[in-house]
Amino acid sequence: MREKIVNIQASILDRLIDDAPGNSREPAQERFLIGQIRDTVARDLENLLNSRRHILVPPVSYREVNNSLFVYGLPDYTSRNPGNVSVRSQLRLEIEKTISRFEPRLKHVAVHIDSRVSNTRDLGFRITAVLVVDPIAEPVTFDTYFDLNRSKYAILK
Repeated sequence: MREKIVNIQASILDRLIDDAPGNSREPAQERFLIGQIRDTVARDLENLLNSRRHILVPPVSYREVNNSLFVYGLPDYTSRNPGNVSVRSQLRLEIEKTISRFEPRLKHVAVHIDSRVSNTRDLGFRITAVLVVDPIAEPVTFDTYFDLNRSKYAILK
């Protein structure tokens, strides 16, 4: 089965990354395979998960700050015990909330802890969502793990 090709406007990040600096004219829309879009979202998602939020928490009364780059990324969980059930639950909720807030192409985000990861220094997650890029809406799954030794999230391809 051939993968579907769609005409869409590239994400703002992809438009800012200039792969052809000699070309001064950029098309308004580009042709992408669904797999390319999925890979781009996975790259951006990995960057989001590997960004650390500012240590200071803004006051609740500053409502707009709570949706700004000031709170982009995840809190630092490296000093917390990933074997602790409440820590895992907190982290799962933070990941879900952060993706919902900062990745607009993913809707109905759900994060599930992967119990198959047996190493106590790693933590596995399965991120499920609906990828919405007009004109498509397609369910996606990203198998993700956190390596506590390297303090890094990785999305498995």
